[in-house]
Amino acid sequence: MRRENISASRARLRRSARGRDAFWLYMIVALVLLFLEMLGPGVPRTIRGYANDLVAPLLIVLDEPIRVAQSGMERLAGVSDIYVENASLRDENDRLRQWREAAQRLLLENERLRDILKVPQREIPPLATARVIGVGGGAFERNVIINAGSGDQVLANLPVVDEEGLVGRTIEVGRMTSRVLLITDFNSRVPVRLERIDEVAVAEGLNEPLLRLRFLAAGVNVRVGDRVVTSGHGGLFPPDLPVAQVASVDNEMILLSPLSSLGSLDFVRVMDYRPLPPELETDSVIEETDREPQQ
Repeated sequence: MRRENISASRARLRRSARGRDAFWLYMIVALVLLFLEMLGPGVPRTIRGYANDLVAPLLIVLDEPIRVAQSGMERLAGVSDIYVENASLRDENDRLRQWREAAQRLLLENERLRDILKVPQREIPPLATARVIGVGGGAFERNVIINAGSGDQVLANLPVVDEEGLVGRTIEVGRMTSRVLLITDFNSRVPVRLERIDEVAVAEGLNEPLLRLRFLAAGVNVRVGDRVVTSGHGGLFPPDLPVAQVASVDNEMILLSPLSSLGSLDFVRVMDYRPLPPELETDSVIEETDREPQQ
């Protein structure tokens, strides 16, 4: 029992001695740091810089396994994402393949019906592809300048479209440039048709981002989101060009949001649309009738 007490006492003395040594060591370090701080703020900063240089190789060595592990995890995550994306793309390809087959069948059926009914083709080839090189007019005009003119066989009053829909029509044609009146211009009037309900009206510009739908028959049920296309009336624009969709319906005020990117136009297409005068269209119909075999 006595020996155990002696051993415990010696252990306490050793711990106490180690505590005193640590205390004095910390005190000396603190005094040294205080002395260095008194010499100037740049000295501790320089010492820290040297210390960083000394431990930098060790940090690089220790950081390498972490980088390798992170890279491996990122690759694993990337492989997982690619697998999920591939599965999604395969499903989408299957759906698109079905839609393509259905579209091909409908296209063939449409062509056969057109041949039977002798309906003229509505495909309108582009006359010129041009780039918007400037914005013309002032605060009360909405038109742009494109780098295609009479040298590209561009004429006045030809429809201009982008990849989304109708942009406007050419109004002034030079040798190398043309001015295009946008559908949002106050002087623009586009005969249109609401696809869902097959009602005709006129989309007029307001010198604002939106258009106004005018001259619509009374009592027509117009809904937000209804798509509006050209009706072909008047002869300036071919039928069925996408124009806008209904943005709001407020009593008698119906506003349309253009489908084309009028705020960020870059490349546009001038369509080769030159409708025949009414008398020539009548003569053409008579000639086609005369060509039909007599029963």
